[in-house]
Amino acid sequence: MNLVNNFVDPQSKKCYIIKPMQIGVGFSSNNDHIKAAQEAFNEASSAINRRRPDLALLFNTLKLSHPLVLKTIRDSLGDTPLLGLSSPSIIVNRGSCKNGLAIALFSFPEDIYFNTTCVKEISLNNASSSGEKLGDDLLYGCKGIRRNLSIIFLDGQIPEGENIIFGMQKKVGRSFPMVGASTLGPVYFNNSILNNAACGILFGGKLNFGLGVKHGWQPLGKPRRVTLSSGNTAQEIDNKAAASLYQEYFAKDSSSLKKDLKHISPFYPLGIDISGKKEYLLRSLSSIGESGSLAFNGDIPQGSRIRLMISSKEYCLESTRQAAQLAKESLKNQKAKFILIFNSLARSMLLGRQENIEISAIKEVFGADVPILGAYTLAEEAPLNSTDYLGIPYYHNNSIAILAMAG
Repeated sequence: MNLVNNFVDPQSKKCYIIKPMQIGVGFSSNNDHIKAAQEAFNEASSAINRRRPDLALLFNTLKLSHPLVLKTIRDSLGDTPLLGLSSPSIIVNRGSCKNGLAIALFSFPEDIYFNTTCVKEISLNNASSSGEKLGDDLLYGCKGIRRNLSIIFLDGQIPEGENIIFGMQKKVGRSFPMVGASTLGPVYFNNSILNNAACGILFGGKLNFGLGVKHGWQPLGKPRRVTLSSGNTAQEIDNKAAASLYQEYFAKDSSSLKKDLKHISPFYPLGIDISGKKEYLLRSLSSIGESGSLAFNGDIPQGSRIRLMISSKEYCLESTRQAAQLAKESLKNQKAKFILIFNSLARSMLLGRQENIEISAIKEVFGADVPILGAYTLAEEAPLNSTDYLGIPYYHNNSIAILAMAG
């Protein structure tokens, strides 16, 4: 099926007809905002033979999150839709970078369609209803087309941001394939740099993709149960103050735990046992309340079975290899043309100077010539299992999500 028009205004809620798949990624670490944007765009444009791109993704580190960067790229793009994010560190083929920007330019075949949209001022509304609007706007005008993948970017500072995912699922379906990132900085949508917002892309047609999601954390100690919780806060675990779980393991009182929170949070998350799943869903600790409650980066359902979790550099790197292999296998023997990576900041902290080994491991699976774009994230949105069409997407902590696109 062909769509009738080729609209570029996202508020018109129209899908786009687009042309043979080429994807190029450009990178610059120039400290000058304008030069960095020009260098990255020119490199990406050259990789697609200077063709007019159909879609652009912009990832930059926080130092280069500046209106001049966006304006320079928009001047070069014209009315091509653009989405993106800011992060403390981004990922490209040469490795991780804490000062730079990267842009991916896409030219698609005519049998691949996409639509983009954005929801703003989320904290003034209900996060779940904002997610429903995001789903509605992405679906609008795509009726009758086989829809197969969504990519979303969220401001990670939005309270209960995981509810955006739940709201979106009400519209696109609970098991609809989705991958996304909750960021530490603003998100980009066309001409705007936005906080308190979420933006997304919905693909349809004959897009071939593979997705792998892993974390590499292992259960520690005996199983527990959340006996009292609300949203992202656990008040009681095994009918005791929730903080007692960490107090007993580390042999520290509450004030000492608070002082060590920056170390405990990324390295010792909770794992939620999801019925029927082999992987635990991780939740990193964000704060400790005066009454002994624990607040996490994501919801903690009352009654859920949990374990304290631990990892090592070896487990972390092996999980990356597994995620990459899962994504590659899902491509059904087609060669990847582009790799998109959302990687938890906790993994970067765990790996330290070995974080580039992780990127090398991904390149070993897909080949060193496949263009890569990625970012380190506060949370990741992806299915828990990576088999066929993957199952229900969840809000993850401490995980790596690898999306491979083959056309």
